[in-house]
Amino acid sequence: MARDLLGKILVYEGPRGRRAARIVEAEAYLGQRDPASHAYRGMTPRTVPMFGPAGFSYIYLSHGLYPCMNVVCEGPGVAAAVLLRGAEPLDGIADDPRRLAGPGLLCLAMGITTAQTSMDLVRSELTIRDAPAVPARAVSRGPRIGLSPGATFAELWRFWVTGSPGVSRR
Repeated sequence: MARDLLGKILVYEGPRGRRAARIVEAEAYLGQRDPASHAYRGMTPRTVPMFGPAGFSYIYLSHGLYPCMNVVCEGPGVAAAVLLRGAEPLDGIADDPRRLAGPGLLCLAMGITTAQTSMDLVRSELTIRDAPAVPARAVSRGPRIGLSPGATFAELWRFWVTGSPGVSRR
C-alpha cells in the first residue's frame, strides 16, 4: 500500500480552502506485528482508528506538536497503516515542495490536524484521489526514518519518488 500511494493526490477541503498535493513519500507500519507501530501493544483509545476499516485516516501528534497522517490499510480488527511522509504542492499551498518534506510539515501545509482522524478518505473533506501510477524506475525504497531505539530498521518499508524535492531528509 505504501508503494501504491505514491503519485496519488491528497486533497483537503478545509476551513482555509482547498489544498491538494501529490504524495511522493510513504512508509508502512504493520500494527501489532511491528514494534515501531503505535498499535504494537494493542488497541488503545489513541490507536482505535488503526484497527480499521481500511481507507480511513489515523492522525496523531508527533512530540505533542506536529500532526502526522496515516492511511489505514487493513480491515476491521487488524491494525496497519501507511504514514504519509512527503508531498509536492498542487493547489492552495506555497510552491516550495520543501514545505511538505516530512510528515509534520505535510500536515501543517495541508491544514490537517488530529480533528481529521477517522475520516473516510473517499467520502469526506479529506480524500486521496487516483492519479497515474509512478513508474517503477522512478521509485526508491529504503528503511524507515526516525524510529525509536530497538525498532527494526532492516525492512525496506519506506518508498519515495526518486529526486522529488518533497521527500523528507534522513
